[in-house]
Amino acid sequence: MLTRGHLLHSAAREFGHQGYAGASLQEVSRSAGVSMGALTFHFPTKNALATAVIEVGNAEARQVVDHAAEPDTDPLAAVARLTRDLVELLSRSPMVRAAARLENERGGPDGGWGVLWEATVGRILERARQRQELNSAIEPETVVQLTTHLLYGAAVILRSRPGGDEADTLARIWNAVLQGTRAPAANVS
Repeated sequence: MLTRGHLLHSAAREFGHQGYAGASLQEVSRSAGVSMGALTFHFPTKNALATAVIEVGNAEARQVVDHAAEPDTDPLAAVARLTRDLVELLSRSPMVRAAARLENERGGPDGGWGVLWEATVGRILERARQRQELNSAIEPETVVQLTTHLLYGAAVILRSRPGGDEADTLARIWNAVLQGTRAPAANVS
């Protein structure tokens, strides 16, 4: 198991930097400190290795999404927090960055990385609409699309600057956005 773990972490770094097409299995084996024979024993093909990286990275991201799906007193803040938490995860986890990149490049049958969180964001926003906390002029789907653009954009930025503090930037963006997405407070006389 130790060799498999080293291979997955080395592969995540390689796929994260080079993408699927540019990734080298020789570099993965060298970086993991194992022979090509050991690599192909655990992962017979590049595709099998990439699939394993996606599975591990998606499992990490799913934990963040599942936590956000819990009922919250403020659904709009929950959407902002979920996107910030996912960006923090992208920032600190080479496995999640690689999984996001691989899914986007390979165009998987499930629709890529967004499948992990788009439905959850939609459900949270629907809860906001039901509570009349979402501005009636804004469709939940529009905010889902905004979230998609923010997260995919952050993933691209973090590819070139993995140590960047995109979570703080995202928090500032959401602070501005939430001002326009919240329903106006009822006038109380």
